[in-house]
Amino acid sequence: MNSHHPRLRWVAPALLLALIYAASLTVYGLSSRTGEDEGPFEGSNDEVVVLVTAKSLQPTTDRVQAEVTIAVGEEYLHANGDTLNRDITLLLFPSTSHEEIVFRAGAAPTTFDTEFIATGNAAYWPFDRFEVNPMVVEAYEGAGADRELLPTGLLVDGRVDGWKARAEAVTVDTDLSRNGTGAALLFARTGGNLIYAGILLLMMTILAGLAAFVALQTFRRKRAVNTDMLGWMAAMLFAVVPLRGILPGSPPIGSWVDIALTVWVVSTLVASLALFVFCWWRDSEQPAQP
Repeated sequence: MNSHHPRLRWVAPALLLALIYAASLTVYGLSSRTGEDEGPFEGSNDEVVVLVTAKSLQPTTDRVQAEVTIAVGEEYLHANGDTLNRDITLLLFPSTSHEEIVFRAGAAPTTFDTEFIATGNAAYWPFDRFEVNPMVVEAYEGAGADRELLPTGLLVDGRVDGWKARAEAVTVDTDLSRNGTGAALLFARTGGNLIYAGILLLMMTILAGLAAFVALQTFRRKRAVNTDMLGWMAAMLFAVVPLRGILPGSPPIGSWVDIALTVWVVSTLVASLALFVFCWWRDSEQPAQP
């Protein structure tokens, strides 16, 4: 029985690592799931359905890039069923690139690239959240004072890498929307991003801990000074920079993660290196005088 004890000591750590690995894959899989396909939608013949497809989110500029088009019923189409029988003007809020989009009569509805203003704070990475609230779209026919509001529906879709997107219907002040309806588009980082970020931050913390341990043991004379360790510590110091640079989502410099972790990791590594240099100077023998 005793001969098997050394092997059994590794069973618990191996099982723990396997559970952590399986849990990380499970969280990633659950966070990456998309909703079930609801099939093609069908609007009423007198309704203009606006399709907003989110494409990307720029946290540092608070912008959501999207594609916008319309789907209309037979009432708005020529007999061929493909081209519009009247001009349809689409109003978007809060948009920076296309506040007004005109779909011309005689042409099939096309797709326009646009940009919505989002609210959020990238400095809270990786727990930053962004939202377009409210997103208001309205369809009109005619121009100027004769412009008339058409029954308008809104369908928000799309996938943004690294983000979970959710759209909710909201009630909007009539000053913003004549029909009093809109949508709230909400973005949060996926579980996969959070796991990856956590692993990289843990690596940075371990590097600082290892350097501090070596420096303190040397300072207490528990270990002899080995000048090769100077290069090792310097390499770990420079390793922090690429680790910080590949954090998912590219958090801006000065984010809370820098104040809470990066600065302290760098400070610990520099202090450990300085302490080791002091130990080298203290314990090194002076060269013999000629």
